[in-house]
Amino acid sequence: MSQEIVELAQIRLAPGKTETDLLAASEKFQAAFLNGQDGFKGRDLVRRRDGTYVDIIRWQSQAQADAVFQRAQSSEAAGQYFSVMQFDPDKMEEGVEHCPLLRSHGASAD
Repeated sequence: MSQEIVELAQIRLAPGKTETDLLAASEKFQAAFLNGQDGFKGRDLVRRRDGTYVDIIRWQSQAQADAVFQRAQSSEAAGQYFSVMQFDPDKMEEGVEHCPLLRSHGASAD
């Protein structure tokens, strides 16, 4: 059985882009690309205190996360999402970390 993977993608807004731009592009990325991808389990987008963001995506396995990353390179919705971010297009993997999920806890019912 494969180990679940948590992807942590650091995001800085591109010059002239706003959080509203990020959220709109994120919604399109989710609806037009991520939903239905093999191995996709869930996603959270968070704002850090310093004004940067982290996209937290859960995958069933590292192999599935890697395959989707490759497909994203030719996705229009992914391209629009990436266009609101500041990064080196030749080093897209920088700022992205894949971590094995050791344990997950939810809220307990009282």
